[in-house]
Amino acid sequence: MSFYESIFFWLALTIYALASGGFCYAVVFKNEKVLGKLVALITAGLFVHTAAIAARYAAQGHLPWSSNYDNGLMGGWFIVLSTIYVCIRHKPIRIVGIATLPAVLLIMGYGVMRNPVLSPLDATLKSFWLYFHVFFAWLSFGAYVLAMGVGVLYLLREKKERAGEVVEFYQRFGSNDSLDDLMFRYLVFGFITNAVMIVAGAIWAKDLWGSYWSWDPIETWSLISWLMYGLAIHLRVTMGWRGSRFAWLMIGALLTVIINFFGVSLIMKSTVHVFRMS
Repeated sequence: MSFYESIFFWLALTIYALASGGFCYAVVFKNEKVLGKLVALITAGLFVHTAAIAARYAAQGHLPWSSNYDNGLMGGWFIVLSTIYVCIRHKPIRIVGIATLPAVLLIMGYGVMRNPVLSPLDATLKSFWLYFHVFFAWLSFGAYVLAMGVGVLYLLREKKERAGEVVEFYQRFGSNDSLDDLMFRYLVFGFITNAVMIVAGAIWAKDLWGSYWSWDPIETWSLISWLMYGLAIHLRVTMGWRGSRFAWLMIGALLTVIINFFGVSLIMKSTVHVFRMS
């Protein structure tokens, strides 16, 4: 990690931590007046975060996508960008940051503990298809995290309703149907971009290793994750899963994505994705 990257990284992480605490405050004390300021705060954090990425690019000559630290750095960036988009596009659920920002803190914190050393780009990564593979991977990850975040909001609102409480703060999230619909929309978007990611990765693998698919642990977990979300779509469309159980499904399904991006490299050493081990 370069000097300037380190400054920007830790500043961004501090801003996200403060904003995360702010969202917790807003929920606990049911104070929506601070939400606008929190959105402005995480927007500032995103600019600092972008500066960290730019500093890393300047120091090593390529975008960060070759290690667990890079996954945390770029994954967090996409999640924050997605959160800001939702806050602007769907103002009633600006509180979604209470679920997405802690996820950012966890993956960026995990990444920085995994040896964020500067290194040149491995020859195996110099591929046109890699750009598509990584870009759509992070698009899908951002969408899945948003689906999880909306699921958390749904459960918070439903808990109050079951307790017989009518709290104006929670009513402003929108109706249960609108939250349920948003969960499904982000799920479908994530599922489609995930499919593009897998296809682009397969084409890249063919050029690199001579085979479209080799049942590598990371490839396998990527497929498991995609099938899990495909099952969620099936349960929604054909079995009528909605509401709280669908929200819990969105929260649980995200674990497969986290395992794929960050867990496999901790357990499985026999993977051809060696560049993701550091």
